[in-house]
Amino acid sequence: MNRILSRVPISAALFLFFFSIYSLTMSGWFQYGGEIEKYRVAQSIVDRQSFAIRPIVTRGATGVGGQTYSIYEMGQTLLEVPFYLAGRIVENGFPVADVNWITMPFVGLLNPIFTALTCVLLFQTGLLFGFRRSTALGLTFLFGLGTIAWPYSRGIDREPLLALLLLLSFYCSYRFAKTRATYWLVVAGFFAGYLAFTKLIQAVVIPVFLVYLLALIYQAGKTAKLNRRNIALALGRGVFFFVLPTLLFLIAQSAYAFLRFGTFYSGVGGSKLNLVYVILYELQLSQPLVATAGLLFSPERSIFLLSLPATLIVFAWSKWFKQYRMEAALLLAVLLVEFASAALRWEWFGGPRWGARYLVQITPFLILPLGVVDTLSQRARRLWVSAAAVLFVGGFLVQGIAVLTNERDFVDITAKSLTVLGQLDFLRHGAVDSVVLYLSPVGQMLQVNPYGIVLCLIALLLGAWIVWQARRGMSDLPASRRVGALVLIAGLIVEFAALIVWIVIPYPQVAAARADTHLVAANAFLADGRRCEATALYAIALERGTTYQREAATRLDELLPRPRGTRIAAADLLADPEISGAATIAVDPANSITGDGSFKASAAEGEDVIARGHADPLAVLPNTTYQVSGWIKVENIYGAGNGTVTVYEDNGAYQDIRGTDIVNASESDGWSRFQKTLTTQPTTQRLYVAAGLWKTFGTVWVDGLEVAQLAANNPAAPELPTCN
Repeated sequence: MNRILSRVPISAALFLFFFSIYSLTMSGWFQYGGEIEKYRVAQSIVDRQSFAIRPIVTRGATGVGGQTYSIYEMGQTLLEVPFYLAGRIVENGFPVADVNWITMPFVGLLNPIFTALTCVLLFQTGLLFGFRRSTALGLTFLFGLGTIAWPYSRGIDREPLLALLLLLSFYCSYRFAKTRATYWLVVAGFFAGYLAFTKLIQAVVIPVFLVYLLALIYQAGKTAKLNRRNIALALGRGVFFFVLPTLLFLIAQSAYAFLRFGTFYSGVGGSKLNLVYVILYELQLSQPLVATAGLLFSPERSIFLLSLPATLIVFAWSKWFKQYRMEAALLLAVLLVEFASAALRWEWFGGPRWGARYLVQITPFLILPLGVVDTLSQRARRLWVSAAAVLFVGGFLVQGIAVLTNERDFVDITAKSLTVLGQLDFLRHGAVDSVVLYLSPVGQMLQVNPYGIVLCLIALLLGAWIVWQARRGMSDLPASRRVGALVLIAGLIVEFAALIVWIVIPYPQVAAARADTHLVAANAFLADGRRCEATALYAIALERGTTYQREAATRLDELLPRPRGTRIAAADLLADPEISGAATIAVDPANSITGDGSFKASAAEGEDVIARGHADPLAVLPNTTYQVSGWIKVENIYGAGNGTVTVYEDNGAYQDIRGTDIVNASESDGWSRFQKTLTTQPTTQRLYVAAGLWKTFGTVWVDGLEVAQLAANNPAAPELPTCN
């Protein structure tokens, strides 16, 4: 057995180890900004063979044919397509109400893969530079579990892919330096080109790599005593082979832009405007000095505070430069160009994200120079390793806070910048966001999904094997790619099967368990007298489908009391049905937040329909303020329209009619409370409520509808607060 284990390539074990850790802490669900927009494009490519996305998706832009398109580059989306397709295939065998419940966890595996590959590549880069295997392993663990790379493996932001591509460009360039093989020149150009294809602004580093490669070619020509003409030809070939892939990717991106917006420059950098205009606008608003101070020293965004092991580069740099002058110059130039491109953005802080979002990709470059520890004396090496171990523990704890909490929930609830202490406060109150760890308000408080147990066991076994290999030194037996492939395949099959059995098939139960965790956190905040945070978390627990919806709804109504008004029961909405196509409306006694039954409108996927119920008119006063409130729940609404609640008013003779949308809801969400205040027209005599599907498919439930006349002794319900 020892002989077989000794033949497992350590890179295979490293990948499976880190992939298991990152899969353990991935989010599995995403719904914000650019990340959901790129996902929707992948979804549209697979499901509809189109680049157009739903018009109600946030941040999309109107393009060719009046359709909505993504305003981002294509690189990340193309890699999401096979993962979405795999989720679709699994969904065919285990159908659910909303396909995204399966496809999102599958696409969510993308960044764990990218980050695990970056760990392996960092290890291989260390070996290529001649570091001891134990040193290369140490750098890999510093990066993989002690830096900002870990939190960014949770979602589907582009930064993990950018980090991988940037390091691949560096690795292949150095392989060219050592071999002078044209193959490595082309491959380096391919990865640099795909870097720009993923995020066009990253093209700023391509000239840096090109200068390094041309310097190598020129140096080789001088060493071989070539004449100027031959050196010039060699330089020209070098430019051609390195730049050609980038040009091809830029052509592909231009074609993608033309298909969406009718120009060859649209849809990059988060805008469909001319890129030159976007850059000039960014520069006009930029504050480089403020950005530099923030990126280096602020507690919210510092690249060093949130990646503690990276601080050692300050002490390692001089030795690194003496030992690898050209490569150190390349690495420094990449760091400076990337830093400058981030500091010159007006949104240098990266939005509501953890740490310096726009500098995540340089994290491997901050860790690699620490390999100079091999050149130190034994005493200095021990001191260095001790310092690295302390910083690793600190970094591990900081990243642990980030991967166990939801950064977007924190920002949405508090309207504050993300901080370690702020996230720690949320974690202390039980605001855990995990696919495998849940808190329950009753019974056994901490619950662990079996999928997490499988991942932990695999990670522990592989971690022990890696430590064993590092301690015993190099094996006498050569590593076998076949053995490594078998280990990888076996491990991935086990994890894939566990994902299907314990996450995919019981997804509604998993989602409910995650929502129950938010309910526990809400109770903890309420017990501490922090009503604002409690209110927001009760609302989140309901939206995400908590098992204890009645308890959460009662708490929310106590914290945000509604005015007394006229109740409109579910059956009342059946008074005047409005239905087109194959749709149904009914009272649903089983799915009700009040316990009295909800109004349900439903239509099969594929055809946009109208399926609404209208209640009998209510007598109201003109020029009077009313508040309409209630609860709404939606499932699989992805058509052109929404699930709606609308109020109409007239003069009693079907004249002077005015319609007011009270709430529009789409996609899939648990119960959400809605409320809207309106003042009737001078001619208004009556008001009637309509609810259901408007030009879409899916299912909508409406419950607890009330129409209340507002007065000093019957005030409007307060809005959901922001806890700043």
